[in-house]
Amino acid sequence: MNPSQSNSTASSPAQTLGPGKLNGTLHCPIESVFEILLRLPVKPLLRCRCVCKPWCSLIDSKKFVDKHLQRNIESNPDSGIIFRAYTEGNNFYMADVDSLNDSTVMELADPLKTQLYGAVFVGSCNGVVCLWKDETDVLLWNPATRKVRVLPIPNNIPIPFMLMQSDAVGFGYDHLSEDYKVVRFVDSQLQGIMVSVYSLKSNTWTRAETITNTIRLRMNFGIFANGALYWLAAKGAHIILAFDLGVERHTELPLPAGVNKTEENRMGLIVFNRCVCLIDHYPDSHTDIWMKNENGVDNSWSKFLAVEQPGILGSFKIVWPVAFSQTRNNILLAVDGDKFTWYDSERNEVKKVIIQGLPGSYASLVYTESLVHFSYDFKLELEDLLKVQFYFHGNQL
Repeated sequence: MNPSQSNSTASSPAQTLGPGKLNGTLHCPIESVFEILLRLPVKPLLRCRCVCKPWCSLIDSKKFVDKHLQRNIESNPDSGIIFRAYTEGNNFYMADVDSLNDSTVMELADPLKTQLYGAVFVGSCNGVVCLWKDETDVLLWNPATRKVRVLPIPNNIPIPFMLMQSDAVGFGYDHLSEDYKVVRFVDSQLQGIMVSVYSLKSNTWTRAETITNTIRLRMNFGIFANGALYWLAAKGAHIILAFDLGVERHTELPLPAGVNKTEENRMGLIVFNRCVCLIDHYPDSHTDIWMKNENGVDNSWSKFLAVEQPGILGSFKIVWPVAFSQTRNNILLAVDGDKFTWYDSERNEVKKVIIQGLPGSYASLVYTESLVHFSYDFKLELEDLLKVQFYFHGNQL
């Protein structure tokens, strides 16, 4: 036996993922392909699904989707921004946060344009945007993959609550059950607030709890952070109502110390940098942004930002932070809801953002680009992964 034959017999073929052999050579090992694909944005990955069935199965697998999402959250969160025009047909426009000054926004075309017509933002989580349409329909939309899912309408609402039109909706992710959930509050005034929870995993609505009628919500749409949804509410004085998606129960939280708890029109809740923030606005004076520390529903706050007026922003009605730049040196600020400014906190300088191709009046929402699906068939996914593993070992399509 010559040396070349001996080496060929002793070594086993490397696991590969690709079209197999080309000119007598093997393609990259699966581990290398996995790591290379993880570094690609969603759009190129969608094209890579067409290379071969093993690549498609790999990119669609829950393991790859989760790893890709985690990498994006760590390296470039809140990289995308969506605008919903109040005029011009209520259409949606998309752009990258870091290139707002350098490119024209992309307007959605049909069939998405028609499907999303009239919908308003509820919130976003892991690259999935939740929308509320016609005061009854809840839609889930992944802007990166262009997939939309319309959720079933709850059928477990008692008659006293069915007669009420006071709805509040929130959307987030339950890390305990690895499930996306939509929470809907229906306020009957006399009998309290009925809470229903939709599970994407089971595709069903369930009744969670009824909250006392001494609480009144001050927001239509809850904000999501750290496993819970948050609403500004009133119980005599103002409070924050937190709904834990894991245990599906609410908790009442006081406002940060030093915030006036009786002035309704000066406050609001937002999500910034994946944290809950309270906007505390003093007209013609200043705006304070309080950030809740990342410790579940425990109540610990710190003042993140204070903007004086008149100051570097001039006169404004309201201001709030939207996203960090990718370098995290600048903060994108929304001013009066229809203008954006980059703020350099170290130099205390601002740079006005001019967005090309956008109507004058709009709402905006940031999101993290992802491959997240709206459902997983774990049986089919297991079968696909077995096929991929067979391909690794057999080195064939």
